Order: sequence, then C-alpha cells, then structure tokens
Amino acid sequence: MVALNTRARRKVDKQAILEAAFELFANEGESGFSIRKLAGILGVDPMTVLHHFRSKEELLRAIADHALQGVEVPVATKCWRSDLRAVADSYRSLAHRYPRIFHLHFRYHATGPADHVSSEIVYCAMRRAGLADAEAAGLGLAFYAFILGFALAEAEGLLRPIGDADEAELNALDPVAYKATRSLVSALKALDPGAAFRASIDAFIAGVAEQARLGASQASAKSKGAITA
Repeated sequence: MVALNTRARRKVDKQAILEAAFELFANEGESGFSIRKLAGILGVDPMTVLHHFRSKEELLRAIADHALQGVEVPVATKCWRSDLRAVADSYRSLAHRYPRIFHLHFRYHATGPADHVSSEIVYCAMRRAGLADAEAAGLGLAFYAFILGFALAEAEGLLRPIGDADEAELNALDPVAYKATRSLVSALKALDPGAAFRASIDAFIAGVAEQARLGASQASAKSKGAITA
C-alpha cells in the first residue's frame, strides 16, 4: 500500500479508512487485524479510526457490508423461486471471493445497506410464496443461516470430494453399523459442490412452497369451519 503523505494523513476520510481496513482484513484475516495496525498503515492515530467508526465492531460490520459490493447483487424478478436462488448464488460467490471476510456475515442480523438489499428480496420472496409474516420472518432467517453455513463449509473445504485417507477411514467402518455411510463412499468421492449446493437450495425452496400450501389449506379449513359453525 502506498504510504500517505503528512497532509493526506491528517485528512484521511471514512471511506479511505474502510477501504484500508477491508484490504487488511481480506489479506490477513481477523487474527491479523487490529485498529492499531490499521492506523499504522494509514499513518494516523488509532483514535482517528475510532472517530469515524465508533468501535471495532462497527468497523467490522462495515467491512462485511463492503464485501458485498464485490459481488453481483440480485435484482427482484416476478419469480420468487428464482429470486431465492439468485441470493443464494451471490452469497456463495462472496464466500469464494472473500473467504477470510465471509464469516463476519454470521455475526450480525444485517451488515448494512448492501445486505438489506438482498434481505428485502428474500422477505418479499417468502411473502409472495404465500407464507404468513411470522413464517416469512423465521424461514427468511433460516434461509440465510442455511446458505451462509453451506457457503462457509465449502470455503473451508468440508464440501469437497473425499480423498484417499477419508475413503480408507470410511471403508474401515463396521459394514453393518455404518451401512448407509459406506454405501455413499463412491458418491462422496465424486461429489460436485456446485451440484450439491443447487440441489440443497431446490430442496429448501420446495419446503417453502409446501409450507405455504399447508398454511393456505389450514386457513381455508378454518374459514369453512367458521362459516358452517
């Protein structure tokens, strides 16, 4: 990073701080990040950073939201299923692009403006699917928990084809007690993370549609019961 001259150091603004913080965190992860180290890179006192960002947590939240600007944010369409798939794909891309930053998205209900754009799409999709507001809120958050967890697991290497050592360990399991596990060894060796992600999203979406159908059916039954009572 190019050193800032004395005059620029005194006039460092909030955006410059955020961009430097983002670069530091993306390169070194949370273990290598600190307000003091960031201030040293910028050539300012740590209190200058805290003047613009009231706490380290506020800065970390801004870093997470800034990362979303590096991926394509979906645009709502007329198809709620397509909208959920698009949001899922964008967060998976985020995990691939910024693996050291991605875990911050588990820490906050929303990271800021960019995050709110996608959450609006998700909540609208849940309501257009036919869910009541209480269900839309709960399943909307569950959707995020699912895609964030899946994407992080993939970024950390869990969702990958198993290697020789893993295969040997599974094949050494008792064939009676672990019949299903051993029968899947070949499939686990040939695992396609992208296909697994798409299939999982489709299963979640199918569950949302079924939940909406059941809710509508129950509401109709109650309505008919009230009429005949």
